[in-house]
Formats: sequence, structure tokens, C-alpha cells
Amino acid sequence: MHGSCMDFVYCHGLPGSPTELHALAPATQLRGARLLDRLGQQAATYADRVCKGFDDLNILEPIDVVGFSLGAMAAAHIAAYRPAKVRKLVLISPAAPLELGDFLPAMAGRPVFEAARRGALSLRVLSSAQSTMASLAPEFMLKTMFASTNTVERDLLSTPTFTAMVIAALKQCLGAQQAAYRAELIAYAQPWAHVLDGVTCETEIWQGDEDTWTPPAMARALTTRLPPHPTLNNLQGLGHYTTLQAALTRRSLAS
Repeated sequence: MHGSCMDFVYCHGLPGSPTELHALAPATQLRGARLLDRLGQQAATYADRVCKGFDDLNILEPIDVVGFSLGAMAAAHIAAYRPAKVRKLVLISPAAPLELGDFLPAMAGRPVFEAARRGALSLRVLSSAQSTMASLAPEFMLKTMFASTNTVERDLLSTPTFTAMVIAALKQCLGAQQAAYRAELIAYAQPWAHVLDGVTCETEIWQGDEDTWTPPAMARALTTRLPPHPTLNNLQGLGHYTTLQAALTRRSLAS
């Protein structure tokens, strides 16, 4: 994950926010980061919301576009629909299209994605219950989220900055931005692999081999589905957020 001046556009995960970066890497590693706002856009379709958020950044020269977790879908849309502005597509712990494989049984967020597949009403019921938990018992919800992760990943919970970031992101996505959050989950649960056909730039993928949120099978599927054969960086012993942390560090060292 390298580029001149470390310039990149960052597409955050869900539930999540651009502050993921600041909780996992020092400011010196984030020089040149541009943060994409897609949950605050009002455009009718998912693709339009993502592209409007990117266009609002007023990118003049080709730039790396980084997608973490569910942000991989946003990053892929930008690479496909704004090809002249994308130097490289970087996918970290990427959530691949569900139609590319039988991924759900291995995903910690399986109930959420199954609800999204069933439709808006099912997802609204689930997210309303999650919203109540995030409001009344955020620490318990956080421990539940990380229950299936490895020790290295759970160690992040001992960092107050990281814990505060995840709780704030949960409250935001399940509170003020819940409608946008649900809309993105529904968009993700629908077929979107065709978007990958439009990606023509260089692509690299970073994947932890102990990720329980976006299992390694997703990264492997993306390497065979993306037209430009991507570079796959397998990180042993790492999970979801720890892979993001490692990729940010290695980007800094490589730039």
C-alpha cells in the first residue's frame, strides 16, 4: 500500500466512521488522507451517494482509494465509475459481494446481513434492537462484537482511543445515521459483483488470516473476480482491525 505523499481517499467500514484511521495510526501515517462522507449524502442510489461523496472531495489528480471492510464496496464503485481519478484500489479486510461465495456461515455479522437480504422491515427491527443496546449497554455490545475474534484483535479493546471510536461509531450508525446505515447494508446484500468488471486500475488486497468479520475466502474470491489480477497480502495471526492497523503502518514505511 504505497503512493507518493501517502495521498489516499479512505472509505470506512460499517458500523464505523472515518475516525477509524485516527484510532489505529498516528497522524504521521495519515498525511494526505481524504475522508469520504457517504452516509451524509442524499442521492437516491448507492452508487450516486458514493460518487457524490468522492466528487465533493475535488480530487484533481489520480489518487489511491482505500476501502476497509464494507468500505470496499464504496472503493470499488469509485474505481469503476471514476477510473480517471483512481491511481490504485486498496482493499483492506474487504467485504466481497455475497454472490461470490458461501461466506455468511463464517461471518460474525451473519444475522445483520441475513436481515438485510430479507428486506428493509427485517433490518429495521434488528437495527432498532441494536440501537437500544448501543445506547444502554455499549460496553457489553462491544464485548459481544469481539467475542469471536482472536487475542490480538481483542487486545485493541485495552486501548481507550480505539474503544471510544468503536462505541461512537456504533451510536452514530445506530442513531442519527441509522437510515443511511440500513440503506448501505441493503445495497451490500444485493448483487453488486458486476461493478468489479469496471475496475481497470492496479489493485491490492490486505487480509488477516484470522479475520472473523470478513473471512479470508472473501479476499481470495476478489483476487479471481477483479479484472486486473490483484496483489494479495496475507497477514498471519491478524484479524479485522489489526489488519487495517498493519496496512496503514506498512503504507507509511513504503511511501
